This record gives sequence, C-alpha cells and structure tokens, in this order.
Amino acid sequence: MGETSYHHGDLHTAMIEKGIEMINIDGYGNLSLRKVAAACGVSHAAPYSHFAGKEEFISAIQDHITEKLMHVLTTAVGESDDAMYGMLRMGCDYALFFARNPQYYSFLISRANIQVDFSDNSEGYEPFVYYKETMFKLFNEVGYPKELWLKTIITHWAFVHGLASIASIPGSGDIADWEKRIPDLIINLYFLNPGKPFANAEKLPEGGTT
Repeated sequence: MGETSYHHGDLHTAMIEKGIEMINIDGYGNLSLRKVAAACGVSHAAPYSHFAGKEEFISAIQDHITEKLMHVLTTAVGESDDAMYGMLRMGCDYALFFARNPQYYSFLISRANIQVDFSDNSEGYEPFVYYKETMFKLFNEVGYPKELWLKTIITHWAFVHGLASIASIPGSGDIADWEKRIPDLIINLYFLNPGKPFANAEKLPEGGTT
C-alpha cells in the first residue's frame, strides 16, 4: 500500500474528505488516522506528514469546510451589483452549499467549535461574521432602523441556517428539488421593504455557486 496515487496536496484533501465521511458514519470516537490512511489506500504513517495527530486533523477538517464556505459567500457578494441582491444571493448560496454537502453540515454541528456573536464586533465563526457584516453594510446603506438590526439578522440567519439543516437531512428530497426550492424560499425572505418587489429576484440562479 503506497502513496503513489496521490500528489502531496491531493492526499491532504483526500484524507480530510474521508475523515468527514468516517466521522459522520462511525462517530468521532471511532476515528483514527490509521483508519483514515487505510480508507485512502496509503501507509499508516502517511497522515503524519500532514497532521501531527487526531486533534490537528479535526482542526484541519473545520478549516477546510470554513475555507470552502467562505469562498461561496465572498463569491456570492462579489458577483452582486447591489447590496440587497448580495444579501439574498449569499443566503441562497449558503443553504445550497450545505444541501450539496450535507456531510459538512453534520460535521460542523456535531464537532466544530463554532461561536456565533450577534453583536457588532468581528469575533466568532468567520463565515457568520462575514454574513453579519454584509447585512450591517446593507442596513446602513438603506437607512434601516438600527434597533431592528439584531432582530432581522437573527431571523434571517435562523431561516437560512434552518434551510441548510432541513436540506441536509437524509430523505428530505433530491438535491435537484432543493436547487429550485431554496432560491424561491430565499426570495420570500425580504424583510427590509416587503411592499416593494425585489427587482433582481430573477437573477438568483437555480444552481447558485458551488
């Protein structure tokens, strides 16, 4: 059994993805780097070229998911031509990210040390901080009453995070169903001026970003 089928960087990612799968199936307590190595078809010593031990491996998994989620969120906002569209597109792509990768959601809920701070400081889980600060920017641009900021952010986050949770449940429907359903549901989440049609609603893609 050797490492010849992997490039150095590819093995790092392959072990992380395999580790997520194994934790979600067998639990954290049954995970070992030796088992991950065997599942990837490499020597039992190979993981230690990438991770000092199990705890570092778990931290690397969280970093891996966080990096991918941040890419989704920043891409959604970067491709937006106005703040409202950016906020809705970000919510859409957040939920779609976990609908497409339910193993990531399961890991984050069960193992990740995530801190969510609803105040206006910049501490906490990076994707949530980015999500929150994007909404703060929107609120400021449209003159939304500051006393409603916290309530609206919690409501919006609960809705989007709830969609991600439901879409990640086995048996909740095919991913093709969620690809169409999530943008429609996100469009309904239009708190800031519900009497005004959302001009860019038709631009929310069924597929979002990957």
